[in-house]
Amino acid sequence: MSKLLIAFVHHDDAEPVADALRGAGHRFTHMPTVGGFLGSPNDTFVFGVEDAAEADIVRVFTEVCRGREVEIPLVLTERLADWKARTVAHGGATILVADLDRIIRI
Repeated sequence: MSKLLIAFVHHDDAEPVADALRGAGHRFTHMPTVGGFLGSPNDTFVFGVEDAAEADIVRVFTEVCRGREVEIPLVLTERLADWKARTVAHGGATILVADLDRIIRI
């Protein structure tokens, strides 16, 4: 079976991840996106791969991406009156994995 991987990556990690993925021979689509909670830029990577490639792709993200503490924008804390934290943990990457029936490349 094939897999669909969608990875949401902190913008600062995106280019190093793309370089590492290319170096490992993986094909992907890379799009600039915006996170919904903080409204900050991030990047989304999309893969259609065979099962055997999944572990290596996840390995690349694990080795390159890092989590970080991000200060919450003031405008956001004003909207969330009950929100007490001044910073949030912002992950280096979140990867969604789903089964695919097949991959068609034209």
